[in-house]
Amino acid sequence: MAQGWTRRQLLAQATVAAAVYTLDPHELCCGVNAYAQTAGSEKFSLKKVGDGIWAAVAEVRYKVNSNAAVIETNDGLVIVDTHSKPSAARALYTEIQAVSKKPVRKIVNTHFHWDHWQGNEVYASANPGLEIITTEQTKQNLTKPDAGVGGVPFIEKQLAGLPGEIAKLREDIDKAPNAETKARLTSNLAQAEAYFQELKQLKPALPTRTVSKTATLQEGGREIQLHVLGRGHTDGDLYIYMPKEKVVATGDAVVDWMPFLNDGYPEEWSQTVAALEKLDIVQIIPGHGEPAPKEHLAFFRGYLTDLVAAVKKAAADGATLDEMKTKVADQLAPKYEKGMSKYPVGQYRDRVGLNIEMVHKKVVKKA
Repeated sequence: MAQGWTRRQLLAQATVAAAVYTLDPHELCCGVNAYAQTAGSEKFSLKKVGDGIWAAVAEVRYKVNSNAAVIETNDGLVIVDTHSKPSAARALYTEIQAVSKKPVRKIVNTHFHWDHWQGNEVYASANPGLEIITTEQTKQNLTKPDAGVGGVPFIEKQLAGLPGEIAKLREDIDKAPNAETKARLTSNLAQAEAYFQELKQLKPALPTRTVSKTATLQEGGREIQLHVLGRGHTDGDLYIYMPKEKVVATGDAVVDWMPFLNDGYPEEWSQTVAALEKLDIVQIIPGHGEPAPKEHLAFFRGYLTDLVAAVKKAAADGATLDEMKTKVADQLAPKYEKGMSKYPVGQYRDRVGLNIEMVHKKVVKKA
């Protein structure tokens, strides 16, 4: 990031004018139903997945945080992904102090979505020499006005949409049928208002270094491989692999709930996950959800493959999109619904209709 640049200066560089905007549900890659039970504060559970490697698993918040990977080297820490807001990055850093007091020397952003990089500024302000690494395509997406649900332009879209979202939460509180529902909504309202204030002050810290193909970092006695395997969740996904420990951090290219396809490439995605499976992996740190064994890759890839095949067949048989949303959802449910519905967000029935719509748009209609 150019030193001293504000968000609005960056927006000018991207030639994006802020306008009154209401967020479309199609843009909410990690949205939480307003009535869902969420954590009362920014929290992460640090789970050791290898020698000097922890998965920082985010508890569910109204404005969802991504997981992070914390990688300790001889002289510092490398953090993979920084969540949706600075307060979350600060909360994680406080928790990291319990396992290592070394300074954070590098950040790696797996892709450009808002909930994986908006906390970068916390580490950048603490360390002026901080390296922020991502793919070249992700760096471009962070300032493009039409990249999708992330980047500097999307901050303005969120700011424009949040007042209406907050007003709706207040209306729902007034109509709450019982004290329990009212308490949940009130908590989420407080979270939304706090997030709104954070976004107003956000100082985007953008990549200082990019890779366009697979590269290896030698960091204080630890080998960290950065794998560029192809398009999937986005066109700039980066996989962070520790070959000695056999651990990979995937960002949202692999998650433990339903994937978000809106900025993705459904047919290529399954091929990219297949390429990832060729690595010697024992533990996966997904973008959301609990750490998983390598077997999860086959399950996740299977869903993508079966979804695309089912939508293509339904289209060939003459089904309408609305018919597909029922038929394909029911067809895949026995194999995938339970495994994709472990958490209060990202559940199978909440997301499968949108996934079907995106495959229809991107694969059948090729829009």
